Amino acid sequence: MGSYGDYDDLTAPHVIDIRSGVSELLSSEEIERSLKAEPPSFPSLLLWNEQGLQYFERVTYAKEYYLTNCEIELLKQHSHKIASRIEPGSVIVELGSGSLRKIMILLQALEDLRKPVDYYALDLSRSELERTLQAVNPGTFQCVRCHGLLGDYDAGLEWLQRFQNASRPRVVLSLGSTLGSFTRREAAEFLGKFANALNHCVDGAVNSEPLMVIGLDGCKDGEKVWHAYNDTEDKNDEFIRNALDYAGRFLDNGVFQQHDWDRRGEWNEELGRHEQYLIPKKDIWFEGRCLKAGEKIFLVASHKYDSAERQNLWAGAGLFELKGWQTNEHQYGNFPFTYGIKSGLTVCRTLSVIYETSELIGP
Repeated sequence: MGSYGDYDDLTAPHVIDIRSGVSELLSSEEIERSLKAEPPSFPSLLLWNEQGLQYFERVTYAKEYYLTNCEIELLKQHSHKIASRIEPGSVIVELGSGSLRKIMILLQALEDLRKPVDYYALDLSRSELERTLQAVNPGTFQCVRCHGLLGDYDAGLEWLQRFQNASRPRVVLSLGSTLGSFTRREAAEFLGKFANALNHCVDGAVNSEPLMVIGLDGCKDGEKVWHAYNDTEDKNDEFIRNALDYAGRFLDNGVFQQHDWDRRGEWNEELGRHEQYLIPKKDIWFEGRCLKAGEKIFLVASHKYDSAERQNLWAGAGLFELKGWQTNEHQYGNFPFTYGIKSGLTVCRTLSVIYETSELIGP
């Protein structure tokens, strides 16, 4: 990989393909199984093709979408505190990196502290990785090197445990809405896998302190959450509806025509999550299965975590909370909704090898 001083290719983004040989994350068979199930659903991976990643970036600029503004505020306030915990020579992996505008705050803090590190943005689209990494202007950093990892979470998990990475201090970041899309049990299992990966060390890294910076949304006000996912400019609607176009690439049978479908977002008070559905306007027959007019077909959820649920999450993942910060109440943009932002940074450690996990709790 070379020393930090002789890394001189500042124009072409460095993207490493870590996929296991399968270029498509979805198959027509998987979509068919989901839609034929009872109740039917769409695989949430339909959201994350190249176009979907671009649409979601637009969502993060919607005036109602408080999560991104909240994490930016937290990072501005505490990035140097996080950076001070990161060891020189660390490998930093951001899961589902998307736009780099949040992580750039932390990378700048590392640069300010003159800490040589390698930052890897993990995502599903090569073109999007190249586009976002290209936005890091040559000469921006002298100590921080930026790379892309092309692959899914499982590929990233395996890559972290390779010898050349497990012999260095490591940092895993999961910001934004990544964890919210999992069920609570799945989220604990997801974090637990990465905790175990960080505990997998080789010569020279046993005493290091690998970090995790985790984003969670703690707002349980149904009206406030609903508006975040149902913005007045329909940016979220565009993002969700792209799943129909992507599904049509796999199953070109006229089932997924935009004009035949509605989108609906709902707050589920009992489960503490916002849910997104695609709803056929008329009866649609699909491989012998009738998708009935008005039938809600689940696509994705966004779970919200109060204090007790966060503690359950840490316990389920084998993490122990050490410290946390929270933001205050804010109003973003010129719209009549005041958002109670319950966001914070929480430092945790595993119950075996000591390492600290900082949590950016989204609103």
